[in-house]
Amino acid sequence: MGEDWEVNHVGMTISNRNATLRHYQSIGVGVSVGPQPLLPYEPGEGSLTYFRTLEGDPVTNTYTTGGAHTFNDGETQIGDCQLECYPMRPGPGMFLSEYLARKGPGINHICFNTASVETDTQFFLGKGCDLMFNALVNGKTVENYLDTRTHGDLMISLRPPATDWERAWKANNESHPLVNKWRFLGVGIGVADLPATIAYYAEIGFSNSTDIVSDNEVGAQSASVTVGPLTFDFFASITDTSVYSESLQVRGDGVNDIAFAVADLSAETDRLEAKGVACLRTSADGRSRYFDTRAEGNIMLRLVQSLPD
Repeated sequence: MGEDWEVNHVGMTISNRNATLRHYQSIGVGVSVGPQPLLPYEPGEGSLTYFRTLEGDPVTNTYTTGGAHTFNDGETQIGDCQLECYPMRPGPGMFLSEYLARKGPGINHICFNTASVETDTQFFLGKGCDLMFNALVNGKTVENYLDTRTHGDLMISLRPPATDWERAWKANNESHPLVNKWRFLGVGIGVADLPATIAYYAEIGFSNSTDIVSDNEVGAQSASVTVGPLTFDFFASITDTSVYSESLQVRGDGVNDIAFAVADLSAETDRLEAKGVACLRTSADGRSRYFDTRAEGNIMLRLVQSLPD
């Protein structure tokens, strides 16, 4: 599963969009590049089916597409990663609002483009993953969310293959002169039960995983799973002072950091610290560093030194 996937965006639910966008730009991490365009933006009939709560209670709304519209999200471009900052009000009404009420701001889904949304969706449904959200335009799926939260509390959403205009829009964002030349690697996810998490991801189609290793500097055991072109690094704390301990205690399983490969880790460290960003921890091998970017969005930044070609 996922061999033909491409990363579309990383989805973060927050309460204050502008504060989050300003935060990432002010510390030299991300650049505000405006909202995502609608996919696809064509006249016709649209349909949204979504869970009103994290456990279910689905509702379907239909509407006319085309014409004037209002964007709700905003994007911050971090290296080659689009971070979707979607503002919600905590409380009842939609599962993302309930997520925000339960856990506070944070990353709750990663969206991939796939050659066949329908085939991959049926695969996940066959594995017992609920369809939490399905958006149609003229009968064609433009995005859905699969409930893959059993371990790691992270949803996977799928979109059809990117069109030429969408690729051009992304290339334009990445060409912004203030966008860092960072390569998106994946996410670090704190979990309470590491072996069970690896087994769960294998069960839903992602069996390419590493052995469990320990890092006393980070204070965690970890194993990684390949999900499409990304790596999901799962961490379980082994000390009370682990970089993952606080998040696990406060929020339970969930995304703790976003990881990027950089050409010069020392230079990036100096640049971020000059912006007031604290380096919290360095891995035992010296190749990874955690930076405290949690003031808005509640997600750390992990930079990884690229290996020589």
